[in-house]
Amino acid sequence: MLGVECESSLKGSGAEMKVDPTDRPKILIAMLLVGTVLVGASGCSKPEAPVETETAPRKTAEERAQEQKQFDKERLEKRFQGISKAVRTHPDRFDEWISHLEDLIYASEGTTIEIRAKKLLEEQFQFRENEGQKSLDQMTARVEALVAEGDPLAAENILERFDPDGIYQKTASYKGWQDLKKKVAMRQAAEVDFDRITRRARAYRRQEELAQAIGLLESFSNDYKDTEEYAEIVETIREYLVEYEVARAAITEQLAIEWIDLEVDQYLSSFRAAASDPDATVWTAEDGEVVGNNTSSGLAQLEIGDDLWEEYSVEMEIQLVSGDQINLGITAGVRPGAGIKNYDVHGFESEEEEWLRIRIELKEGLIRLTDLDSLERLDDDMRPYFPAGGIAVLLRPDESIRLRNVRYKVFRPVPGEEPDPDGAEAESEG
Repeated sequence: MLGVECESSLKGSGAEMKVDPTDRPKILIAMLLVGTVLVGASGCSKPEAPVETETAPRKTAEERAQEQKQFDKERLEKRFQGISKAVRTHPDRFDEWISHLEDLIYASEGTTIEIRAKKLLEEQFQFRENEGQKSLDQMTARVEALVAEGDPLAAENILERFDPDGIYQKTASYKGWQDLKKKVAMRQAAEVDFDRITRRARAYRRQEELAQAIGLLESFSNDYKDTEEYAEIVETIREYLVEYEVARAAITEQLAIEWIDLEVDQYLSSFRAAASDPDATVWTAEDGEVVGNNTSSGLAQLEIGDDLWEEYSVEMEIQLVSGDQINLGITAGVRPGAGIKNYDVHGFESEEEEWLRIRIELKEGLIRLTDLDSLERLDDDMRPYFPAGGIAVLLRPDESIRLRNVRYKVFRPVPGEEPDPDGAEAESEG
């Protein structure tokens, strides 16, 4: 320091100073003054020269841009390598890698990394397609097996498990799944419609209304053309058409048979009137009407037709005057050893004093009772207890009834031909 160097110079002069103790205060003051001067002085030694430092030249904008470009390239390359490694390590997470690759392609547009990323993305797309198709094939095999077993509902439940995370929505397998789902739904709908339509068609067939049955079967939708049910409907229509042609020929033949009107005279000669009480008068004629009034204590019957009738149709107008219901005996048989005729009895309700136009048919082994005004069945179609015989209007005690406009036609045996009583036995022996 400057002060130190000056002090050293003074010491080196060899001069010695003796100080009087009484002068010490003055000396201290003088020393302080000298120190102040020395501090204010510029110093006694030469100042050191400043150190020079080198400064780097400033980079241009082009150089900075080039450096940033190289940095981005290295960053994108590192990112691409990371995705590539992840694809190899976890190939099942393809949907995640597809998303990352799409982001990388956008970020690396115009670089070689974009080309490589696009190639890897296409590989992931193909891998997704393959995985989706594999999943769909496995599901299809199970679904078709359930459909073949007749359980389309279980097949629909399995179909709902396809692609729960929605990763195959952009693949062909997703469209295939939608088509399979529609196919199963249509198969179930076809099965439901098939059961409904065929059940009603069979009912029409039992009623010999084959035209209605065929029309109903033809209403089965063409949307079901690829189903087994559709093929079965087509085959059923063919069978019904054959039956319809046969029935139509038979109907034409039956229509050619003329109706026979039964005259109501005072003797009721067109009928067979009987009563349990031979002295009771139950059946009488009045203004072209048959009047039945059973005042006896037993049953009474008015028979129409012949015991040999096997197929026929009888029409009449009938009125319940008093009683609970109208009772008809349709076909009859004689109890062995007793000689008593028993009737297959069918009853139906009617309002008192109301005239009903009815048809009684025995055709192809079935009895049908029809209201000709409403064309509704008066009773369920049923098989008769006895195979042949006409009809009888039956009266219980205290019941009254009126008949008019009675007519009939017989289909079998053909009128004019006597049945062969030994025919059945001879046929069975043959």
